[in-house]
Amino acid sequence: MEEKYIGRLIGNTGNPHDLKIVLNDSFAAKRGEFVKIRHVESHEEGEIYLLGRIVTVSRSNILYNSNMGEGLNDLEVFPGAQVSGESLFGTIELVGYSDASGNIKMPRRPLEPGEKVYGVNYNFLASFYKFDENESINIGNLIGYEKGENIVPVYLDVNKLATEHLAILAMTGAGKSYAVGRIIERLVAEMNGTVIVFDVHGEYGKAFAGGTLHFNEGIDKLENPSEIEDLKIIIKQFETLQAAGGGIEIYTPQSESFDFKYAGKNKHLALQFDRFDMDDMTSVLPGLTEPQQRVLGVALRYWKAKYENQLRDIQDLLDLLGPEGVEELRNWSEISSGEAAALNDRSAAVVAMKLARLIYEAASFYSVAVGEPTDIYKMAGDKTSKIGKLVIVDMQGLSDDAKQIVTALISSEIMRAAMDKERQTRPVFLVFEEGHNFAPANTPTISKRIIRKIASEGRKFGVGFSIISQRPSKLDSDVTSQCNTIITMRLKNPDDQRFIAKTSDLYSKTDIDELPSLSTGEALICGRSIPAPLLVKVGYKALIHGGESPNVLKVWGKYNG
Repeated sequence: MEEKYIGRLIGNTGNPHDLKIVLNDSFAAKRGEFVKIRHVESHEEGEIYLLGRIVTVSRSNILYNSNMGEGLNDLEVFPGAQVSGESLFGTIELVGYSDASGNIKMPRRPLEPGEKVYGVNYNFLASFYKFDENESINIGNLIGYEKGENIVPVYLDVNKLATEHLAILAMTGAGKSYAVGRIIERLVAEMNGTVIVFDVHGEYGKAFAGGTLHFNEGIDKLENPSEIEDLKIIIKQFETLQAAGGGIEIYTPQSESFDFKYAGKNKHLALQFDRFDMDDMTSVLPGLTEPQQRVLGVALRYWKAKYENQLRDIQDLLDLLGPEGVEELRNWSEISSGEAAALNDRSAAVVAMKLARLIYEAASFYSVAVGEPTDIYKMAGDKTSKIGKLVIVDMQGLSDDAKQIVTALISSEIMRAAMDKERQTRPVFLVFEEGHNFAPANTPTISKRIIRKIASEGRKFGVGFSIISQRPSKLDSDVTSQCNTIITMRLKNPDDQRFIAKTSDLYSKTDIDELPSLSTGEALICGRSIPAPLLVKVGYKALIHGGESPNVLKVWGKYNG
């Protein structure tokens, strides 16, 4: 494919983020198009080609100058006549050049003024962005090179993606859940990984509704044959993993509605409440007065001591907060007479009421009636396990507090098991949907504490996460600053744009300016898992995802009565 001549560099060429180019003609280049420029960085390296992206294009004509005012209405140009006085300029932001090791570097020498600028073809881009397909997953194709014969696939380095954390940020309807769905199904099917999704709306669970795998229809109708084949491989691998005891596993609260949704193929959560310490309790049961906290503290200590070295039923803790239980606490030899006298029946009754409501809302705690407690090693798999799985924790319908508690407990247990020197889980990738609710800025929540811990320490123990949000400015900055890969889709809110620019040095001003104009399914990807910032069209998914908005007119229909 012959390379297209676009124009020449003009002016000061010392700023790699603001190179001016005079364009050959009005069809020479479009905003977002990639270009290459010859350069000599050193005599030892010799001639190289730099990759750049056109970020602005301007076109003006002195015949149609705004200063002419109303006189423009009387200006006529003969059809077919050459229009003189036209100025065509563009601005280029350099991506850099690929060295012998495949690393992307920026030039330190200014480019040559007057140097010719050319368009790039498939071969140049494919050789510039080198990926090891054995250690990377395909997220989609480069925008501008996503159709026809010159498709340029874009890959994400799994080791850097899965342990150095990922943020997916976009306004509602931009396709963020679809993008994370594309990523996680490939982490499981292609990389045999373990992914745990905290499914707040039951969207991901639709892939296993009725207790069977569900895949997107219409895959055979896609235009690209290689994409059809790729998705069929994903489907086949999920079926193989499912038959081997992996694939998709569903964990739900203890409710018949979930049993019906998954035809009994779901597993009930039976989380151990004694994993919480007293500091956690103040978050779990907010608004407790000092006397109420005192009663709860004694009850917790006694509960753990009375049932030492055995599983503790949360119903027993609830009983200890009743009238007979409080009397039992007063007679405990491990407390002082002053503590015993301070135990108040009314305070205990308030704590019992709040705890009972929590147990009812979450329906996810261990009691003898439920059976065995949730085994975190069975959920995630230990290091000896060789079967990949997508674990979906369906929390649809739970209160916000209950969702936080379930998420915090499971995440904490995952982290604890990963740090266990005797028995560890296999590396785990956690997915926090609606991240601004689980790790909000300027608001203390029980889930934020463990997410912060994973953000700062998880990489050392093989625990990574993706946090997804349509309101980045509402996210805790300590969490997002630890995300070394950021996928941003359409984002129009100025506060959200400023937050991204402030908390991450991965974005340039040009990148931020690009965000409002992205179409659904288009993403700007920056960070450690990708060689350089790229605009990508996210590819298709194999598994069904329930995040799409309903066609209300189709559902409403017409009334003919």
